[in-house]
Amino acid sequence: MTEKKSNILSIDGKEYPTENLKDEQKELIDQINFCQHEIKELTILIRKLNMCQKAKESYKTDLLTSLQNDETIKSMDNSKAS
Repeated sequence: MTEKKSNILSIDGKEYPTENLKDEQKELIDQINFCQHEIKELTILIRKLNMCQKAKESYKTDLLTSLQNDETIKSMDNSKAS
């Protein structure tokens, strides 16, 4: 994990002064930060996906219950008519 506090970069418990970093190293820090941000965003999307999948299954169950209730009512009505 990369953490930047003022002029100190902390990685895996080691600290590095940022004024001594090369341009390539600064670019790598930017790439790490970008990836951390994307991972956070994707984690949120995965949670949303899981919630939607659960909700969809619940709606499907509700629909099947409703359809079965309609069939039961029809069956009862048909047996009363006989």
